[in-house]
Amino acid sequence: MRYPAILLFLMLSQTVFANKCIDLVQKEEFYEASDVCTAMAKKGDSNAQFALGIMYYQGNGVMADIGQAQKWIRKSAEKNHKQGQYNLGIMLANGQGSSADLVEAYAWLKISADNGFSDASGSVTQLGEELSSTEKKQAAEKIKSIKAEFKLK
Repeated sequence: MRYPAILLFLMLSQTVFANKCIDLVQKEEFYEASDVCTAMAKKGDSNAQFALGIMYYQGNGVMADIGQAQKWIRKSAEKNHKQGQYNLGIMLANGQGSSADLVEAYAWLKISADNGFSDASGSVTQLGEELSSTEKKQAAEKIKSIKAEFKLK
């Protein structure tokens, strides 16, 4: 099921970044950025992981690959990147890069909203209206589990 009112937020300019990967992406030097971002992402830089995920999603500097997009966006989300958390939630809700999982999608969206990413609040409300009370309880448990596993706030 698609959630047309939930839009995948892909604007890099909404997050303040200060590193070579992001500088190259903002200059639209995607081929060089793909090398730099990949190296930084593999070293655990959450901003580079997020940027690389977006590059795979859009096919900028790399072949478009929704599975790789979700992989790198998930890595950024697990490092408490609130935009990554939001995008991962949207991808999971829409079944982009994996089977749709509304419970996990809701959990990531809620974590993003709790981290202050304002666009996530409306998505939490919208998706929450689609979940049963049992699914909401499962999502609450999933949130606790995610926060504990990745030491998120």
